[in-house]
Amino acid sequence: MTAWQATLRRRFDRAASRYEALAQLQQQSGERLAQAVMRQTTLQQTRPERILDLGCGTGWLLRHLQQEWPADPLPSLFALDLSEGMLQTVGAEGGPLRICADAQSLPFANACIDLMVSNFALHWCDDPAHVLAEMHRVSTADGRAFCVIPVAGSLDARGAPAGQGASLRDLQDWQQAVADSPWQLLSSDVEQWVEHHDTPAAWLHTLRALGVTARRAAASGLSGRAAYAELQRNLELAREPAGIPLRYQVWRVQLKA
Repeated sequence: MTAWQATLRRRFDRAASRYEALAQLQQQSGERLAQAVMRQTTLQQTRPERILDLGCGTGWLLRHLQQEWPADPLPSLFALDLSEGMLQTVGAEGGPLRICADAQSLPFANACIDLMVSNFALHWCDDPAHVLAEMHRVSTADGRAFCVIPVAGSLDARGAPAGQGASLRDLQDWQQAVADSPWQLLSSDVEQWVEHHDTPAAWLHTLRALGVTARRAAASGLSGRAAYAELQRNLELAREPAGIPLRYQVWRVQLKA
């Protein structure tokens, strides 16, 4: 495990117990993703036998799919996450098989997964091309992947350079990685999700509680109290009538193997 992965695991292990209560925006995105999966399932002649959630977190998305699935038998569900703390919240009995692993090194045989979903998770991977290749390796010949990927431009209310908060990659990097991959791009949309907070402290608390403030590289410039004071000033300058915005710029894609 790399130092970056170890940092992520610690952050999300700590966030696990309160993640679902705070991740309202992520759950709204996940609900839309689940609806897209259900529409595609209805249109297809054959239904997926195995579904894998990459970066499953608390397992909310798979639980939602399980509840909404149109008929028996249910597909086999696999919940994969780097954080053991997150996986402990997924629930074992009658739920998905929990797997603690890296999305860039999937512990699955070739061509065994019919459908993959990933909501607000793939941006943590170091190399878009590598994770896309690994996803394609385990996908069946007609497999699909439904992904929501935060990109640079998110978290911009903090006044930092775009994407600095969570080391987010540019949209063009992901688009190029998909174009260079074996995947066929079926649909692509760029969306912005926003929620508002009353104070800078509440804004930052949400990010910290969700594990979002992890960075691949050490921050430069101000540190400690000076950095926090500068952050508060920037957040107040960004204030809107509804409060201080916490924005995510996301790329919503559907891929076919």
